[in-house]
Amino acid sequence: MLLQTYNTIRRLCVYSDFFKVVTKMSDILFNTTPPRWYQITDNIQKINCIEKADVENVHPTRVIPEWVVVLITKGERTVRIGDENYEIRTKEFFLLPPGIPHSGIRLDRHKAYFSHFYAEGKEVAPPTKIVPDKILLPIYGQLPMDTHCIDVMDYAARHRIPPFFSEPLQKAQLVSVLYQLSINMQKNALWTKKDSVYADEILNFIDNNLDKRLCDEDYSSAFGKSYRQLNTIFSRVYGMTIKQMQLNLRIARAKSLFSSGYTIAYTSAACGFEDYFYFLKIFKARTGFTPTEYINKFFYGDTPTP
Repeated sequence: MLLQTYNTIRRLCVYSDFFKVVTKMSDILFNTTPPRWYQITDNIQKINCIEKADVENVHPTRVIPEWVVVLITKGERTVRIGDENYEIRTKEFFLLPPGIPHSGIRLDRHKAYFSHFYAEGKEVAPPTKIVPDKILLPIYGQLPMDTHCIDVMDYAARHRIPPFFSEPLQKAQLVSVLYQLSINMQKNALWTKKDSVYADEILNFIDNNLDKRLCDEDYSSAFGKSYRQLNTIFSRVYGMTIKQMQLNLRIARAKSLFSSGYTIAYTSAACGFEDYFYFLKIFKARTGFTPTEYINKFFYGDTPTP
């Protein structure tokens, strides 16, 4: 009887210790504090490697002088960065800044693409507006769904050795990925996912209908919301109204058509301007040149002063 009681108490103690360990591990893994942000220059000094991994291990404990960016394609990676703990999952990424201690938390099975590289960088405040010409990244985040950064990393990894290796090519691929991650995370930080999706769909709708004169009802019919609601969402995301963006895209298309040799009359109609003379006026106001001056300047060497 005493032996049976002793064994029962012993099993309970073992189970208790086990659950304490599990609870402690769970507390370590889930970090709820807002992530730190970093700015990295796009002037990559040196790339140590761009590789892909398919491993089961614990992330090494170390302090290294270069940046590391890791894109998880399957599985998960648990890592302690400084004094913060993260569980990075499929379709997410994390950043290891130089000089900051990092280590693994548990044995992980994952597939990933990663790069070690040298570049100037610093910790910065989270963005308050979209800054497209700077690489701004949180220490972890989601991979963009509408770009091909995984394909770019795969291409770079497959061309990392001679006879295909080219340092300028590798740098260009990595910079492309960093900018894709940056824009995506800036969007996520500033806009709700729902607003971002709506705004992107509205932008595509405008872009696909530049040759048409769209009215408010066209937008309402396409998206099932009032034009006023759509315009509010779009302005919140892009910092301009739907009509302002439409005009910007029409002028950009007009420049492209001129560069392809199309006439002013054809270009005006193809960009959705029913009034030819209104097109001339708007083009001059936006570019500083009349269409004829623009064509002469860029294709015949004339340099008129706007």
